[in-house]
This record gives sequence, structure tokens and C-alpha cells, in this order.
Amino acid sequence: EEPAKPTDILSENYNASNHGHQLMEDVYFLGIVNDETFEEKDTFDSGEQFKKAIKKDYDGIVLLGITLKDRENGLLPTRSQLANITRAFNREFKYTPVTIVFKYGDYISFANSERLKYKQEWREGEKAGKVTILRDIRTEGTHSGHLRILQRLEIKRSGAKAITSYAELYQYWQEVLSVSVLNKSFYEELSNWYFWAIKSVRFPGEPVKEADEKDADFLERTKAHRAQNVIRLITRLMFSWFIKEKYLINAQLFDESELKEIVDLGK
Repeated sequence: EEPAKPTDILSENYNASNHGHQLMEDVYFLGIVNDETFEEKDTFDSGEQFKKAIKKDYDGIVLLGITLKDRENGLLPTRSQLANITRAFNREFKYTPVTIVFKYGDYISFANSERLKYKQEWREGEKAGKVTILRDIRTEGTHSGHLRILQRLEIKRSGAKAITSYAELYQYWQEVLSVSVLNKSFYEELSNWYFWAIKSVRFPGEPVKEADEKDADFLERTKAHRAQNVIRLITRLMFSWFIKEKYLINAQLFDESELKEIVDLGK
């Protein structure tokens, strides 16, 4: 239950000059998931047994909780900072994959790292590969997109897609948090919204049917007008979101409750 200091655990991989490592405050051992977990058995009787086991060749996933210090000007930690920390812990535990829950202010992030075999047979353990991060999840007023991803992390214990071992769990979490999978899901949702929107929206300058114009031609002109404006709307929203994430515009502009106080939305 008592936290450890990063330097107590990262005996080989702590870098005092690394900006990400400098952000770390405390490290908590949240537990370990192995095959005995799925049989509802306890693996360790004490924290000391746990610490000794994870330094060896051990089949399981270590779960760590790491609290971070506040950055200057209230900025959130960057992806590279979280990735650097995640790699350091995965390098420290040469045989056991590490999944980390970061906490900073009113946010949490989940981080996972690929584990790859070294090409050189003489090298001990596994190397840390690509880091996948689900970051900046609000603990209050959580974004619906984050909630959907978190719900997908839940595992099924029965049926054809049941997870019954730590190896299956590790593979499943890798898939859920995969950047390519998340990107595919995002673009599918965006595509679905686009095709819904062009049937429902109205923009200024809608075409007016000419006296001798065929219905089919007028419909095509209307569709083209709406499609063009919906695409413009999407690209401008995405650009605005990008510069908000880079702290170039006020995040209040994306909070509906705050927006009502600073912008006259009319009736």
C-alpha cells in the first residue's frame, strides 16, 4: 500500500536528466495478472515476494500506478514523456510486461509497451517496443470517446471470445489500445457521421431550383453543396481541436457549459 520512489525501482534505467523521469512522484504496485489470477488464486503473500519475483523470468503482467508532478503553467505531460517512463519500466523488468496507469491532476492515462525478442541471443530478457498510450482521460466529465475505449478493455470470461489466460489478456489489451485499431474506429465513426450529416444539415447559400431544372439535377447540386460544406466543417473542427491540444487556444471553447458563458449563441 505504501508507494515507492522511482529511483528505488528503476535501478538500471532511471535518467535524472530525462524530462519524463523528472515528472515522476510516486510509484504504486497495483498488482500482477497471471494465469493464477484467472483461477482466483493469490500469487504473493507479501510485497517483498512480489518485488523479488518480477525481477525474474515471470509469466504475468505487472500493473503499476504512477503519480506525476504538475508541469509548469498547468501543461499536461506530453506523449513522449509518458512513453519514456513506460519504456524505462519495461526495460527494468526484462521478462515481465508492465502496464502503467498514470495520474496527474484530474487526468489519468494508460500505457502499454510491446515486448520483443532481442536479435542477439546473448542479450537477457525482452526489449521494449512500441508504446501505446490512451492519454488525458478526465476523471470527471469523461469524454464519450474515452469511455467507449475503456469499456472495450473489459474482458469476456465466457463465450467464444472469452479471455482465460494472462497471455490472451495481454494480446487483447494490445489490440484494443493499438493505434491502427483506434484510427480505424475513429475514421469509421467520422464516415458514419458524415453520411448522416449530409442528409440532415442546412447551410447558407443552399441552391435554389431553377424554373427549367430537372429534379435530379437540382438534387445533385444540393447534395454537392451540403457535402462540400460538411467536409469544410469537419476539417476546421479537426484543425481547431489540434491547436487546442497544442495549447494554442483556450480549452474552454470546447466545453459546452463554459461556451455558453463566453459566447452569445443566440436563439
